[in-house]
Amino acid sequence: MPINLLVWLLSEKLPVLLTADPDIRHASVLLATGLIDAEFQFDDLGHQHYESALVFAITDDGHAEIAHMRTGSDASDGRGKSWPLMPLDYLRKIGDSIFPLRTDDPSEINSVAVLTAAGMVEAMLPPACHARQSPHQPRQAVVLRITPLGRTALVGRRIPA
Repeated sequence: MPINLLVWLLSEKLPVLLTADPDIRHASVLLATGLIDAEFQFDDLGHQHYESALVFAITDDGHAEIAHMRTGSDASDGRGKSWPLMPLDYLRKIGDSIFPLRTDDPSEINSVAVLTAAGMVEAMLPPACHARQSPHQPRQAVVLRITPLGRTALVGRRIPA
């Protein structure tokens, strides 16, 4: 899980080079959620496949997320402003939904993009470039399904009633 990688990175001397596919995938999720600073290298064959990830730092948000996990306290910045919805929280939120599921909330669209990159959902995402969209057409993501990997992530986080 990406959060396990984040906790592991806390104990390592940075920068850290990651070369295993699962670690690279988890690092991409952490980067997309703003929890780490990292750079990714493509393979030499011209494929759109990451060969490695170099993690430079855990961000302030990353340290706050680790502190939140350790204390179980409400994720806030001390001034009452709560952090954006985390992708795994969004996955739990949509776990029992009927698909396809549409959202136009920017925070939820970001979560869908991260979950898609991590292979936890299949979705249709809005174009990255605002110029390709008409100003009257809202940005929208459509979650088609939760993948088996996403379902596995949900099972490990369910709390018995």
